[in-house]
Amino acid sequence: MKQKQNNISSNFDDNDQQTIVLPSCESTTKEQLYLKVIDQNPNNVNAYYELAVILNDENRSSIILTSGQSMTVQNLFIKAIECNPTDSNLYFNLAVTLSSGESITLNDGQSMTEQQIYLKSIECDPTNSNSYNNLATTLSNGESITLHNDESMTAQQLLLKSIECDSTDSNSYNNLGATLSNECDPTNSYSYYNLAITLSRGESITLNDGQSMTAQQLYLKAIECDSSDSQSYHNLATTLSSRTIKLNNGETMTRQQLYLKSIECDPTKSDSYYSLATKLSRGESITLNNGQSMTRQQLYLKSIESLQLHFQRGESITLNNGQSMTKQQLYLKSIECDPTNSNSYYNLATTLSNGESILLNNGRSMTEQQLLLESIRLDHTQTKAYKSIGLTLLNNKQTITLPNGDQMTRRQLLQKVRD
Repeated sequence: MKQKQNNISSNFDDNDQQTIVLPSCESTTKEQLYLKVIDQNPNNVNAYYELAVILNDENRSSIILTSGQSMTVQNLFIKAIECNPTDSNLYFNLAVTLSSGESITLNDGQSMTEQQIYLKSIECDPTNSNSYNNLATTLSNGESITLHNDESMTAQQLLLKSIECDSTDSNSYNNLGATLSNECDPTNSYSYYNLAITLSRGESITLNDGQSMTAQQLYLKAIECDSSDSQSYHNLATTLSSRTIKLNNGETMTRQQLYLKSIECDPTKSDSYYSLATKLSRGESITLNNGQSMTRQQLYLKSIESLQLHFQRGESITLNNGQSMTKQQLYLKSIECDPTNSNSYYNLATTLSNGESILLNNGRSMTEQQLLLESIRLDHTQTKAYKSIGLTLLNNKQTITLPNGDQMTRRQLLQKVRD
């Protein structure tokens, strides 16, 4: 999941509403001072901005100016923009207040969407890292957007630019790492696949449309959505209790044919070569869908070769400074930049296999489970982390202690996600 930079911050280090004693011995607060400034100078950009920060920090809906006018956070940013229409940070903070697809009208009558405001922020300051990051979060997989200088950029390119502008921006590293994942599929094939692997044999789950589906049915649906989904063919084969199964397109396939189809879709699918080999007797051979004949021994050898290739692969991306980084390195860098970034710990955990550990940039070694627990400690609403922890447990009797001290079984963790 991509993370927006949502912090509206003061231009000053300390924005607490402590009481200030003036030379006249009169006591006042920062808020009262800014209200007084606006009363004396209605075009003071900073006063409107700082009042907006105070409202946001205190989760207040509005404030009454000394003139009697009521203003929300959005009203204050809009007024500040009216006073200084070239301030990149004002546009960025206004965009943060909008939800996806929402638009807002500026005081000059111009209506702007969240995307258009981030674009305007970048136009005013082409080095505004946060605006590039947040603009990237508004794009869907493969989508691009044209900047005011007519340059077209994808989400990945925007995140690279964000990191170029600020090499310590944790969110940008985290979001860039997520773009290297292959879990996004416009046909939603992987959504069905990922849901299926959470179910035990015979278990079913009810979709939001009320339809109840077993793991087998979810794999069939995944293949219907993407007929080249190698992993779903492989996993579907493992669910068979009868000789054959009928796909949603009407085609009937045996377990062996499903493994062959899995290899056809991905000739480096180690598991499928291995599973196919176990179905052959010594000396027996089988013809792959590409016409190649292989013996049991050759299938085992191909399985090992493909497994080695899988571990040698590690997609990487080159930053604008020339440094090449893998997905793991990007998540590690994200954590180094912000050790409180819950999503980065979760995403790093997804790159590890069960029992594997990784060394953080601060020298601390963490396992997949420890990363997931840290993600939950930093954000207890991180539902996907509960699910992932549940899947690391071997059975429903095994328990794990969460950061809040609760002990939960695999079933309880998965149930927590559904609730």
